[in-house]
Amino acid sequence: MTENTTNSEVASDKRLGQWLFNPFRFIAGFRALLLGLAIILLSAFLGWLGNTHFDGVIDIHTGLQGPLWFFLAEGLLNWVCMAIPLLFFGLIVSRRSFRMIDVLGTQALARWPYLVTSLVMLPGANRRFAEYMTSKLGLGAAALSINYMDMLIFAFAMLLSILMAIWMVALMYRAYAVSCNIKGAKAVITFIIGLLSAEVLSKLVILQMLSRFG
Repeated sequence: MTENTTNSEVASDKRLGQWLFNPFRFIAGFRALLLGLAIILLSAFLGWLGNTHFDGVIDIHTGLQGPLWFFLAEGLLNWVCMAIPLLFFGLIVSRRSFRMIDVLGTQALARWPYLVTSLVMLPGANRRFAEYMTSKLGLGAAALSINYMDMLIFAFAMLLSILMAIWMVALMYRAYAVSCNIKGAKAVITFIIGLLSAEVLSKLVILQMLSRFG
């Protein structure tokens, strides 16, 4: 009885780990795309409430107000800018056929850790501390008063945001490797190049959009 219970617990832990770090074994295609897009848009909406911008594939900045559509556009652009290079490298490197919808869907779903980020960035303490630092650097209004609680909340939010960014990058890699059937050095090298290209592309597009509509 004890052995069976132990085996069941191990299997349960293993399945939980797969859901957390490689959910693409269980969900892909249109289901992953719909769920991923819903998460991206919800994260953007929460970002709008907290003045938190996902202004790059892995970038996060807080403090700047803007219209809701701009936050939504940032989220969708980040997803598209990441998916395009990975589709390109998948077509070149993979020796097996794969579905475009799987790449698009899994890359959308891989962005779910930023939903957690958008939540922890909601407290006003984050905006107050960002404004305080901006004023100290001479880039804003006169320095505002700040308390230790605001500092602690901001520090916690930043630490969790960094962890979520690392988690998201790991998920994006797994999504790429699974959906394009690529392993080993080829997967790692092409993913890194794709990520760097996507970061530059997303920044350029968002800055261009900001200059035209901001």
